Amino acid sequence: MMKKVFVFILLMFLSGCYTPEDHYSVHIGNRNTALVKTPSNGWGIGTGLKTIEHAVYSAFKTCEDYNPNEYCALKQINGRSVSISEAQEWKDRYSKNAQFVTFSKRDGGWYVSSDSGQRYKEPKKVVKEKEPKKQKPKAIAEDNEVVPAASGSGFYITSSGYILTNNHVIEGCRKVSLTHDGKEFEASIIATDSKNDLAILKSNVRPKRFYKISSDDPKLLENVIIAGYPLGKRVSAAIKTSKGSVTSLAGYGDNYSNFQTDAALNQGNSGGPIMDESGNVVGVAVANFGKQAGVESFNFGIKSSTVKSFVSSNDINFTTGSKANLNNEQLSNLINNATIYLECWLTVADIKAIIAQEENKKAFYSEYQ
Repeated sequence: MMKKVFVFILLMFLSGCYTPEDHYSVHIGNRNTALVKTPSNGWGIGTGLKTIEHAVYSAFKTCEDYNPNEYCALKQINGRSVSISEAQEWKDRYSKNAQFVTFSKRDGGWYVSSDSGQRYKEPKKVVKEKEPKKQKPKAIAEDNEVVPAASGSGFYITSSGYILTNNHVIEGCRKVSLTHDGKEFEASIIATDSKNDLAILKSNVRPKRFYKISSDDPKLLENVIIAGYPLGKRVSAAIKTSKGSVTSLAGYGDNYSNFQTDAALNQGNSGGPIMDESGNVVGVAVANFGKQAGVESFNFGIKSSTVKSFVSSNDINFTTGSKANLNNEQLSNLINNATIYLECWLTVADIKAIIAQEENKKAFYSEYQ
């Protein structure tokens, strides 16, 4: 009997200790007591604390210290059994706020020796701002009037005036025109391939030079040149080139009919030739990706094997490339005479409808954007 009395008196002074089931309901005067238990009957008790919160935290700390690999669950507060939901709530509070109190050990158990007063605050939810809706283009002409609306690039592949470009450059156009030797000519659409984004046009122009199509697809790290009219004629009316190398043999989403290059490519380059150092077309410039997210030099071209299949299926004879490298003067002559500026003519109503679409690849002139 004396032994039990001694244990009870000892517990009056403990702030936290590992406790046998005999003292499951210890509650001392106006002080607070909490009892935590594990599935294998491990225990932790916090008793003699000024606040219920400190009693609960002390009990959890003691239980976890003596039972490191078991789940400690709150069972009683001041002799009152707690519900499962209340126990879980206290468990969560302890997990989040134990960092703000200081525990000290005494007589084999833990107690809260100091409290910073801070408590965990749930982070504020960041509400993603909605992207502004695309504004309707300014109508600078009557809605049904046909106007030059967007530009792209193309190139001759035969001496008889057949032209290769992207399908998205000429798609939906009421009229397609080209500029050759400073003069404007109309071009007819002969064939399109929307899946591979290719199109064949025909004009009455008989070009001085035309491009040969490479018999081989581009190789990794091969040097390439892109020619065309990036940004239309806003920068200048002169043709522009950029150099780079083949950086991947697959396009976006593992599209193996495309390849990737680090040569600069902008809106308006679409449909232009990507050539090797012999002037042979190894691909057709098709798209850039990621520049709005701050990623540069992430550009794609359509492989020459896909181009040859498309041209051959439309019964157009083309010339395959040679292995002899061209010097800069020869390349310049080829680029200037065989690369052309294309314009897509649309009604203003057409322009409004296309710009309102989620995905739109056309290089519209600034007055319509």
